[in-house]
Amino acid sequence: MIARRDLAARVAIVEDLTPTCFRLELLCCEPVAASPGQFAMLRCAPGLDPLLRRAFSLAGVRSTGDGTIVEMHLKEVGRGTALLRRLAPGAPVAMLGPLGNGFTLGIAPGQRLALVAGGIGLPPVLFAAEMLAAHGSAFDLFVGASTAGELYEVDRLAAAAAVVGGELVLCTDDGSRGEPGFVTAALQRRLDAGRAYVRALACGPDPMLQALGRLATARGLEAELSLEEPMACGVGVCLGCVVELEDGRLVPSCKEGPVFPVSRLAARWRA
Repeated sequence: MIARRDLAARVAIVEDLTPTCFRLELLCCEPVAASPGQFAMLRCAPGLDPLLRRAFSLAGVRSTGDGTIVEMHLKEVGRGTALLRRLAPGAPVAMLGPLGNGFTLGIAPGQRLALVAGGIGLPPVLFAAEMLAAHGSAFDLFVGASTAGELYEVDRLAAAAAVVGGELVLCTDDGSRGEPGFVTAALQRRLDAGRAYVRALACGPDPMLQALGRLATARGLEAELSLEEPMACGVGVCLGCVVELEDGRLVPSCKEGPVFPVSRLAARWRA
């Protein structure tokens, strides 16, 4: 479903996940169908200050007796996210979504996916992991953060991976938890050891996505990247989030993405 109107939503939960990140759950009084990789545009406060909405990937959608819970994980980086972090339960929130196109999750029996997340790129990857686990589709999880205190939802990730016998690989830049170094290096070590994946699905900062694009291209591995371009409208009107494709065209990430096959993107994402 692609909404062209605000869904009636109220705050169900605001909960800290790390010193910088928090969970926001919104209760919608109507069904919401969404796929991992899609996003929503939230108004940060009533009125026009701040003027622009903020785009956030969905971390999960589940039905309840009262409607649908839409889960997002946000990082407080400015005034808009600070206002959202301080919302009280029951507060109304204007939400436009789900928007955009998500990951390709379908695989054949015997195939395996690599799910790769860096920092606050975790929400769509967690959503994908839990959906894949529910369908019995095999995957391994590679999750990176700058330091141990910025890793979160580890128990949920481990539980999802365990359902399908997958590996959860935690990485930190400073080596304070899990494997030291970048998450893409951990994936490369598995590929070097002979592990095979039909596709890699990733979300995170641009340098991580570019490194994954280079690795996937060099190994002949399909990869889909969820790009984190700044968005103002979310529906392809303002053209503030355009990305360059391999054929030179510029397209709005919010409408044609935010998930793109790396082979479709300009060379800078894989060179």
